[in-house]
Amino acid sequence: MPTTVTETLRARHAATDIFELVSDVERYPDFIPYLTNLRIVERHGDTAKGGQFTAEALVRFKIARERFITRVDADAEAMEISVNLVDGPFRTLENCWRLTALPDGSTRIDFSLTFEFANIVLGMLLNANKDRAVRSLIEHFVAEADRRYPTIGAREYGDLRTIYTE
Repeated sequence: MPTTVTETLRARHAATDIFELVSDVERYPDFIPYLTNLRIVERHGDTAKGGQFTAEALVRFKIARERFITRVDADAEAMEISVNLVDGPFRTLENCWRLTALPDGSTRIDFSLTFEFANIVLGMLLNANKDRAVRSLIEHFVAEADRRYPTIGAREYGDLRTIYTE
């Protein structure tokens, strides 16, 4: 049965900057330690303004090394990026980033990840650490946003951080 993990948080960066960061998949290996390679194998449309592309990723986590291919739909107008499995070690893999500009210029990020491994051992390994894995993934994105983009927004608004697992 698939597992879904959602997280909502506030990033003190413009929504357009966060969209650019999440859409820039080829640079993920620069800041996500367990991604050893990621390349776009096919493009449809201009991903700076949205569009669709197919990406191949090589992941190394503890003793596991896996390759998978996803279709990425980046919709700049809706400020949403969705990722769906094309091929790989999963029965199910979907994630979605929904970005909302807040009144102070910062961004509310609603992130969801639904997954189920075809391999029971890999499934048990990730399921045991799913909340920590999602939190770590999001923290890598926030740290990269902090490095790339100016900080904006009022500190007193907090971080809106919540995690929910189904």
